[in-house]
Amino acid sequence: MKIGILTFHWATNYGAVLQCYALQEYLKSLGHEVEIINYKPHRFDDNLFTFLRFRKFLHIGDYLNNRKKEAALVSFRNEHLHLTERIHVCKDIADISNRYDAIVSGSDQVVNPSFLLNGEGKGIVSPTYFLGFPFDGKRIGYALSFGCVTYPEDARKIASNYLKDFDIVSVRENTGIEIAKSMGRNDAQVVPDPTILQLPDFYHNIADKCTIQESRPYIYSYFIRHLADRKLSINSLFEKELIIWNNEDGDYTMQGWLGKIKNAAFVVTDSFHCVVMCLKFHKPFVVVTEQKGNVGMNDRLYTLLERVGLSNNIVNKGQLNNIDTLRGSSINWAQIDGIMGELRNSMDYLFK
Repeated sequence: MKIGILTFHWATNYGAVLQCYALQEYLKSLGHEVEIINYKPHRFDDNLFTFLRFRKFLHIGDYLNNRKKEAALVSFRNEHLHLTERIHVCKDIADISNRYDAIVSGSDQVVNPSFLLNGEGKGIVSPTYFLGFPFDGKRIGYALSFGCVTYPEDARKIASNYLKDFDIVSVRENTGIEIAKSMGRNDAQVVPDPTILQLPDFYHNIADKCTIQESRPYIYSYFIRHLADRKLSINSLFEKELIIWNNEDGDYTMQGWLGKIKNAAFVVTDSFHCVVMCLKFHKPFVVVTEQKGNVGMNDRLYTLLERVGLSNNIVNKGQLNNIDTLRGSSINWAQIDGIMGELRNSMDYLFK
């Protein structure tokens, strides 16, 4: 089959790019021809207009850091992803849709309400990731994430019109089942994120292309949100130890990110895909969340870690003193590998 993938491959985020690559390579391993439909609205381009419109100059340090990271990810995408020509608006995907026997939407938060309602501009409904364009082939939702635990009513009414046309729907989080039901789909099931479909060697091969300059044992602390607050608290907690934060070693590459996880003595993070890589590399870790319990964005972490018996490795920002205890606890990696293998077996879902 010829398969097109629609996902946030363009996001300046290691996990978003890595899950796209993992799904592409998995589908190729089944003998299919695979392309990433290179859809990215103009409003997400980095130019003077978006710099001024979104007032990025107010956070110039973060902006420059993201530019370095994006430059590194552009290189990785160009080398590893089979991209189509650039497409800026949903309606233009119809012009190339006849290339494919199937189009897969997912994984990642591609069906979040914010993008649906404003993806191509404020107030412009953008149903791209709901496959809201003319297409005669199979419409597949794989490991879809709604990015919330309760879908807003105004967005739900729109989304329901498109989700009903999917041939098959699967979600990444447990709460996604109920959201799909609220949109009229009672057949959705939870499947693993695409990064879980690949064996550890897939990631070792990428990580090993990076040479870690630091010879001393270190803690890798990688945070997507609330970085300044986490730095204060975690640096204080581990004041006598070496901590590498995000890209402060100057390496912004995908290879460097994976290498820093693989070679760390311990990992502290709020990133779902960083947690997946810890499981793949057998790295002890702890997740620090902003909100307490299985709420909001925490659901995907609980969905995965409850399955592997490590939900206690999630702590709220007010429970940081528990990290030392968790750091000293042993993890049965053979058992984890067995459960991860069971999760991979659910990839039979894709054979359908």
